[in-house]
Amino acid sequence: MQREVILQEIERAGTTEELARILRDWRDELGLSHLVYHALSVPAFERSNALLLLTYDDAWVQHYVQHDYFQIDPVVRAGRRGFLPIDWMAVDHHTKEARHFFAEAASFGVGRHGITLPIRGPAGERALFTINADVNDEYWHRWRLNYVHEVQLLAHYFHDRAMRVAGLRDMRTLRPLAARERQCLEGIVRGQAPGQIASDLDVSLSAVHSYLRSVRMKLECATFEQAIAKAIRLEIIS
Repeated sequence: MQREVILQEIERAGTTEELARILRDWRDELGLSHLVYHALSVPAFERSNALLLLTYDDAWVQHYVQHDYFQIDPVVRAGRRGFLPIDWMAVDHHTKEARHFFAEAASFGVGRHGITLPIRGPAGERALFTINADVNDEYWHRWRLNYVHEVQLLAHYFHDRAMRVAGLRDMRTLRPLAARERQCLEGIVRGQAPGQIASDLDVSLSAVHSYLRSVRMKLECATFEQAIAKAIRLEIIS
C-alpha cells in the first residue's frame, strides 16, 4: 500500500462517487471484504448519518437503513461514545439483539472480523471508518499489525476530503505553519515525545504543547493523526 499514491487519488476526487470508487479499489488492493466511511453527525449542518460511502452489498445497505440499524449496531453505538479503534470482537455479542444483528450481517456477506476507527473533525463532526475482512484469526492479527496505523492516517484524510467534496466543510484557505510549529509536527511524525522535541529545539515543554495545539488549529484538525495526514498531503512535511 503506497501512502502517497492513495493521498493523491483522494486529493483528485471531486465527487463522492469518485471517493466511493477509491474505497472499492483500496479494498481490493488490501484483500479485504469491505471498507466503510460513515459520517455520523455534522453539527454545523444539523444532519445525522450525513454521508455513507461503502462497499457493502446494496441489499444489506437497504436492509440496514430500512430497519434503522444505526440505532442498534453495536459498533456504531461504541463509535459514537469512544475515541479509540474498536475491534468488532470486543463489542457486545451477548445480547439477543446483537447476535441477531451480526448473524444478519454475515448472511449479507459482511466479514467476521472488523475494526472501526472513530474520527473527530475540527467542526465537531463525527465519523467512522471501518475495515472488514472474512479471514481467520491469525491472518487478521498479522493484517492489523502491518496496516492499521497506516489506514488510520489515511482515514482521517479521507474524512477531510469527503466533508469538502460533499459540501459539509468550509473551503476557506488554511493559515501557513510557522517554522517552530512545523518542526514540532515533524518531531511527532518521527515518533518523538514532546519532551524530546523540546530538548532538541531548546524550548520549554509548554512551548512545544502550544506549538502543537496551534498546528491542529491552523490545519483545522481535531487530532494529530488528521494533522499529520493533511500536512503530508499538502507537502508541509515529508
